[in-house]
Amino acid sequence: MLGNPHFFRGVFFVEYEDHILNETIRQVFLDCRRESGLTQNTASLQSNITRQFISQVEVGKRMPSITTLSALARVYNKSLSELFKEVDRLYPLVANAAPIFEISADIAAETKRRMSEYIESAKKSKDCGAPMKSKV
Repeated sequence: MLGNPHFFRGVFFVEYEDHILNETIRQVFLDCRRESGLTQNTASLQSNITRQFISQVEVGKRMPSITTLSALARVYNKSLSELFKEVDRLYPLVANAAPIFEISADIAAETKRRMSEYIESAKKSKDCGAPMKSKV
């Protein structure tokens, strides 16, 4: 959970921003590994980073250090600059979608699956950073 929104607004905002950044980095690294055709085990062996840590980054439980980012970037044949450009590109999309997931812990699995599909298709779109339009 992102925390209690009744806390001091600045604290909640920082917590929320950390959550969005972590989710964006998680998505970028998962995509990079899949695009490179590597398993977590192979990426682990090539980067000298444990498979468990790579898994934790990919599910959003851990935030990698710059050293770890650099090691994984090399394994995925990317520069740090390329990775951060991808994070910058996806950040607005994740920020737009995140509140939908945080509204309730009871959102049906099907709804989450559809939102994930939307995110995947939007990542391939030129309008990736555009705000979502309301139909109200």
